[in-house]
Amino acid sequence: MKNTVNKYFEVKVKMQKTQEDGTQKKVSEQYVVEAATFGEAERRITECLKPYIEGEFDVTDIKIAGYVQIINTNQDADKFFKAKVSFVTLDETTGKEKKTSELYLVQSDTLESAESDVKSFLNDGNTAISSISETVILDVFQLD
Repeated sequence: MKNTVNKYFEVKVKMQKTQEDGTQKKVSEQYVVEAATFGEAERRITECLKPYIEGEFDVTDIKIAGYVQIINTNQDADKFFKAKVSFVTLDETTGKEKKTSELYLVQSDTLESAESDVKSFLNDGNTAISSISETVILDVFQLD
């Protein structure tokens, strides 16, 4: 069951990885983890990556990601895109239009399909995608 106080954290790790030629190499990777606190995010990333850790493993950075939602309609895709979406709403008090923005993380194969996935997910005529770009995020670990 999801807890409403959970947020998404971008977590960077450094770890040893075996390369295709069998050599060990220290790599830096970035993931997104859903958690309530920084400590829980560090614990969860360590737990989720434990089967892949072959030596040194360090969490080098954790920061709150501003994503309001993860859109993973294409779970077979191996890329993640950050989409900034602008909404136009009417302020009932002043009667003026107000523009707000939200960030979404989209799992998709291409920039074009990510844009299409965002539009399908939101299904709202009052939204505009302000920007969309590929990220270095390798995976997302959400709570069930």
